[in-house]
Amino acid sequence: MSTETLQQQFEQALQQLCRSQTVLVTTHVHPDGDGIGSALALLHYLEAQGKQVRILLPSPVPEVLRFLPAAERIEQYWALEPLPSVDTIVVVDTSEPHRLGALAEPVLASHATKVVFDHHLAPQPFADIYVVDPASSATGELLWRFLRCAGGPYRQREIAQALYAAIVTDTGSFAFSRVTAELHRTVAELLELGVNPEQMHEQLFSSWSLARMRLLGEALETLELYHDGRVALMVVPRELFLRLGARSEDIEGFAQYTLAVRGVQLGILAVELPDEPGVKLSFRSRGAVAVHELAAEFGGGGHEHAAGARVRTGSLLEVCHRVVERARAYLR
Repeated sequence: MSTETLQQQFEQALQQLCRSQTVLVTTHVHPDGDGIGSALALLHYLEAQGKQVRILLPSPVPEVLRFLPAAERIEQYWALEPLPSVDTIVVVDTSEPHRLGALAEPVLASHATKVVFDHHLAPQPFADIYVVDPASSATGELLWRFLRCAGGPYRQREIAQALYAAIVTDTGSFAFSRVTAELHRTVAELLELGVNPEQMHEQLFSSWSLARMRLLGEALETLELYHDGRVALMVVPRELFLRLGARSEDIEGFAQYTLAVRGVQLGILAVELPDEPGVKLSFRSRGAVAVHELAAEFGGGGHEHAAGARVRTGSLLEVCHRVVERARAYLR
């Protein structure tokens, strides 16, 4: 990947989007608020520019995000379905093609120009244009800076709502170390465009299903401490999803609870998803503990204090044993 400045990356992406008439936007499997919010913000902006835009995802939209304007227009991709012929494909909130799930192969095979907007470390080269800034707290924050640079009809309430959802969910409600004064200035601009933080919080964080609440309760029962109380492990076996009628999306935010115990430096959430093989690992940390390096050992990645991986070999018990043992090396 080339090493242009962020401003140069903005200009390259803007030039490509300006000369495109048809655009396809997508994000990673099991999309979160940052992926969905960023995709919807681009939809609103590009359509205001007269572009034809579709959002096509490899996974369903989580129920808690379906209140966002135009979320009903998001389509789910089904394997073997032909990809629409478009001028540009925009991938948001991931730089790793394998995280596009069933969309990975058709996106890579497409002749469309590919543009990536992301804030994660170590992008894997597959696109033509990258707009990547690991210092951004969320892809939504990066997109707002891009839209301000691009000009045009970006000061829309619908865009502000989408990007606020992206930012507030990906920063743990502004609790993570990547939160800066500049981010709060960005959020102030979004509020000035009509975002109601009380209503957004209620939709995003106070609209849980009973199954999700019970899933969290049983997951917390599994919490164990290791390495002198500095590592916490929480486990969600597949059986819990099936017994409680919970869905894959219901574990969103669970990993942060592993850091809620006094003295824990590194938290691990290990999940057997109900609809996929293998074990999904989520890592959280504080201080000098860099969990993206631990995640990389298991084929994943992410940020210094928040990362993830997917392990497709071994039982849940075996994976948990391996990851807890490796976690020792990252403690400080």
